[in-house]
Amino acid sequence: MFAKSTIYLNKNSINRKILAAIAVTSTLSITLPAQAVSLDIGGLRFSEVSGDFRITGGRVDSSIFVIEQEVTGPNINLFMAIDGLLNACPGVGGCYFRFQSVLTNQTGTPWALFDHELQEIYGAPSPEEDGLSFAQQIPQLRPFTSNRFGAVDEVIDVRDYVNYSGGVVAPGDTVTFNYVIADTTPLNRFFLLQRPNFQAGGGGFINPTPQPTPSPTPENGGIIDPEPSPSPEFPIDGGSNAAVPEPSTILGLLLFGAIAGGVKLKQSR
Repeated sequence: MFAKSTIYLNKNSINRKILAAIAVTSTLSITLPAQAVSLDIGGLRFSEVSGDFRITGGRVDSSIFVIEQEVTGPNINLFMAIDGLLNACPGVGGCYFRFQSVLTNQTGTPWALFDHELQEIYGAPSPEEDGLSFAQQIPQLRPFTSNRFGAVDEVIDVRDYVNYSGGVVAPGDTVTFNYVIADTTPLNRFFLLQRPNFQAGGGGFINPTPQPTPSPTPENGGIIDPEPSPSPEFPIDGGSNAAVPEPSTILGLLLFGAIAGGVKLKQSR
């Protein structure tokens, strides 16, 4: 942040006016989408620019600018314009304010990452030493936190990113992000781009929804189990292969035994 802030704080007034005129001309050359809703709080104006989201409320809470939003998708490149002169200007580090972005997930898709990027010109990355940053190199303004994500990754060289990971925001849930925005440029407008499921450093969007595993088929190289063999049929008596005699045969044998037994009894007398 020191490099970004001092480049403007140490310029004379003539150079500042020249830079301002160039920046204004560059900004006006970009065609912006029609803004839908603007919210004025604490001397700053927060406006919807593009993307499927809407600002539902806001307030200043203990010097923290809190902006509540609802994200519906499918366009999750969420651009917000921020206008106004910043009031907190310490001796070193430029002008900054604490910001809390509160977003409700109404997209139907879980969020596993969430990226925040600052842009001085709409649609153009914020380079080094343009005066706009997430208050880089001012450690007393950290840590940046979230109620849903545990890890924070910052990219500050060729772009200005703060990327949150290590958590999930399910559809219908609300997430909060806390960080600091610093601006020492002579312009009073810049842009905040918020992107759920976007990788740090411009790595692109991810799909956090697990895809179903296809069933194996010969076409996709899968191995199909053969048809199961039929279960063997076992005899009712548990495995004996001897023939079971008919009931009449059993009765005949019993009768013969009785007669033979009677004859033996008579002979013994």
